[in-house]
Amino acid sequence: MNKGDEKVNLGLWEQILKEVDTQSRMPDKTLLMFGRAGIGKRTLLQGLLQHACPAAAAADAAADTNPEGHSRAIGLDYAYFGARDPEQDENASAPDYVCPAACSVLILEELKHEPVLKSRLSADMLKHAAAVICLDLKAPWTMMEDLRQWLEVLQRLTSEMTQQLPLGEQDQLRERVVSTIANFKEADDTSEVTETGSASLVYNMGIPIVVVVTRADGASNLDSQKTAGWSETIEAYLRNECLSYGAALVYTMCQAKNARNVDLLFDYLMNRLYAFPLKTKAQVPSRDALFVPTGWDTQTKVDQAASQLPGGGGLDRSFESIVISLEPPPPTPPAVEECEDMPTFLRRHAAILQKLGGGSGATRKSVAMAQDGGEARRTSTAVAARRTSKDSQAAAGNTDNAALANFFQNLLTRNSGSAPPPDAATIAAAGGTPAPAAPAAAAPEAGGAAAPPAPEAAAPAPAISVSTPEAEKPAEKPAEPPAEAPAAEKPVEAAAA
Repeated sequence: MNKGDEKVNLGLWEQILKEVDTQSRMPDKTLLMFGRAGIGKRTLLQGLLQHACPAAAAADAAADTNPEGHSRAIGLDYAYFGARDPEQDENASAPDYVCPAACSVLILEELKHEPVLKSRLSADMLKHAAAVICLDLKAPWTMMEDLRQWLEVLQRLTSEMTQQLPLGEQDQLRERVVSTIANFKEADDTSEVTETGSASLVYNMGIPIVVVVTRADGASNLDSQKTAGWSETIEAYLRNECLSYGAALVYTMCQAKNARNVDLLFDYLMNRLYAFPLKTKAQVPSRDALFVPTGWDTQTKVDQAASQLPGGGGLDRSFESIVISLEPPPPTPPAVEECEDMPTFLRRHAAILQKLGGGSGATRKSVAMAQDGGEARRTSTAVAARRTSKDSQAAAGNTDNAALANFFQNLLTRNSGSAPPPDAATIAAAGGTPAPAAPAAAAPEAGGAAAPPAPEAAAPAPAISVSTPEAEKPAEKPAEPPAEAPAAEKPVEAAAA
């Protein structure tokens, strides 16, 4: 065989292998998942990956750099799980098994990030996409509100993308949903379809919709006296809302030792995305394992379930008036204090000051400083006088009254600028008679000696020690006593001796 024949044979084998690979390869799909944060969406996706391909789930868990949890500071999250034939459960458990396709999941948790999700979608994706809306059974009072708001978001997204497709493709998408509802039959059901839910279809989005109630173990909390009848009410209202959009309803629970309806959800998604046969029947009624596939429910069945609700009234009452919140009310926020701007504040107070007769700011400031200065000076003088009084009282124990009187008299005459008058001892030694006391400012007569003060006149001398009341505030730095006082004590002591 020459080289040319070998190339032809190799090319033939390669072409055959490519054809086989193409035939066995399934197209990838996209799943749009909506739901508030913290209700178990990523736990559910991890359970779907574990069911589809255990080897891939183990590798994903080993590569997880943050096993304690993911960051919620994101606008749009991403996940995936394998897609395969539900009949290959035994083969999928092999360590080398690889799913023939993958289902990418885009997770949206906040309405404000809707534009981010919109930027990742295209009109062609609608042909290979489905939507999942997650609700939390542990907070049932939020279920209907969340369902309505996420349906509105999905309606806006699909309507904008559908308008970008040709009219023929738009009709094909809508016809696919109507056909699913009209031709639905349960497994092993050979009876003819007499009534379908297509008549109750209000809005056809063109893609499969599945409403998934997560954390179904919260149904055990609905057995108290306050929550009596809530399980039946939740089921009836959810079925009625899903019927209008052609959506399926599934209750799921993902726990380490107890997972419920995760495999059922996987099988149903494979049925809607890849048309694999569904072999599970509807599970109605059920408190924690409810399953209502698209096309099974009708308005007659929903009305019959609503007529058996406790309290009567059917679906005429609002959902929020029956399933009320059991969470404690939030604390009352503090009152908002509004502050006016500075120009308004100044104008308002300027008008008040004018009414009260107040002067300008500079004048009031100068007057206040002058008053403070005068007060400080008076306080300093009072403190100095008080200290002088205390010092004189301490010296009285060592000298007699006459020497103390002469000392203060000397201080008075020295401060007045006149010569000090002779004391009583000097006059007595000269043999003279003391004259009546003259004013301190009067000069002695010519040719005569100055009359010394009488002993009685010396008694009022200590009265110059003025003491201030204790209530007066002392100055920051009290004035020091006169510097001449220590020097003047020596001649007084000598005279007294």
